[in-house]
Amino acid sequence: MPSGLWVWIRDPDQLIKSKEAVLSAKLHYHLIGIGGAGMSAIAHILHGRGESVSGSDRQENDATRRLRAAGVKVSIGHSAANVNGADVVVYSAAIKPDNPERVEAVRKGIPTLERPAMLGRLMEPYQHRVAVSGTHGKTTTTSMIDMILEQAGIDASVLIGGDLKSLGGNARLGNGSVFVTEACEAFSSFLHLYPSITVITNIDADHLDHYGTIEAIENTFRKFVSQLDADGCVIACGDDPRVRKVLDGCGRRVIWFGLDGNSDLRAVDVDITKPEPTYTLVRNGEALGEVTLGVPGIQNVTDSLAAAGVAFELGADFEAVCKGLEEFHGAGRRFEVLYDAGGPMVVDDYAHHPAEIKATLSGTRAAYGDRHIIAVFQPHLYSRTRAFRNEFAEALSIADEVVVSSIYAARELPIEGVTAESIVDKMRENGFQSVQYAPDKDVIPEQLAREVKSSDLVIILGAGDIRIVGERLAAILSERGNG
Repeated sequence: MPSGLWVWIRDPDQLIKSKEAVLSAKLHYHLIGIGGAGMSAIAHILHGRGESVSGSDRQENDATRRLRAAGVKVSIGHSAANVNGADVVVYSAAIKPDNPERVEAVRKGIPTLERPAMLGRLMEPYQHRVAVSGTHGKTTTTSMIDMILEQAGIDASVLIGGDLKSLGGNARLGNGSVFVTEACEAFSSFLHLYPSITVITNIDADHLDHYGTIEAIENTFRKFVSQLDADGCVIACGDDPRVRKVLDGCGRRVIWFGLDGNSDLRAVDVDITKPEPTYTLVRNGEALGEVTLGVPGIQNVTDSLAAAGVAFELGADFEAVCKGLEEFHGAGRRFEVLYDAGGPMVVDDYAHHPAEIKATLSGTRAAYGDRHIIAVFQPHLYSRTRAFRNEFAEALSIADEVVVSSIYAARELPIEGVTAESIVDKMRENGFQSVQYAPDKDVIPEQLAREVKSSDLVIILGAGDIRIVGERLAAILSERGNG
């Protein structure tokens, strides 16, 4: 276990940096919203360190079941009584101030922290602190890094925003000096992190309900880079003009990756016309050899270069890079194949921003050109739908057929005049007629099961609960023996 670990006293900003104190004074952490991707990963790390961990969420899911199986006390439903005995209460962004557990923690004087701040505390003691940022591709890149480091024999602690089969979940507590995590820009949360290596996959307009403008997003990334160790490095996408703009004069060492000829790490002779793309990896002008990926699409090629850049910085060799990337077949909800028995395919993907949808569908089109692509999309957030209605309509048109379900509100209240059906209207206005609005997602699986053909590829898109459509469709096809 790394030295310099910390233990809480009453004020969460006053820390005793003493390994002996930590080893002798285990604490009870209570996590509100413990079933979320980020929160469940933190719970696994804390539990693995021997801390007492409990948590609550409004409903059961795979993450809560895994935590309970590991020995973590998980309560379904929020109640003031759940925080009894807690030394520290951690909450996710979705947990409002009037949540009864937050209210009780404040009443009792229990220190409280939002999830990003807790992540920053976990990261702090490690010598090598890798933060993977960017509007798109964080989970895939972080997962690829984990796979490569495992091949290189580097025992890292890793927190991922999706499930990875090799982890059996979304987190691993390693015994080494490396800590790898996603660094999300939403609500400026990554400003709680102080990395030694930062990845920037891209910078795009998103979370405009928080930032307002793309310029505000760029400035926040500049602030994030300024928190990098003075002798640290940024591994950044040279193909992205906004990334280059943000890093201009940043005062840190930059390793550029991409398809651009001026990048330090480049992919040349790229072939994305198959489900397992290949390319030649060039590092500082030297061709190292051919790389095969286990996931399709040009975006995954680019993300793999970022992962290779991190791995090289941490001492991995080219052989480990090749093996790790070839054995990576996607994280949960990132082009995750739910059904493929020789007939129709069913794939689930987290894409919820127009740029992500475009990349996912373009990659699917390139790798599965003989398939008829049916996209089922659930918009995520009213504010995002309002901001990107036209862009959603354009990106979805890459598919052959489209089904749009109602908006997944998540943390938001409805916005007057903003509907998922407006995306359908825009697509038809643009001349794309093979689109329908299905506000009740529960009827979609049976409808698709009746109509799907053996040459079809059904891809489920969205960050909400639309995955259940793919799971149900896969189950129906399996029961019927469609192949």
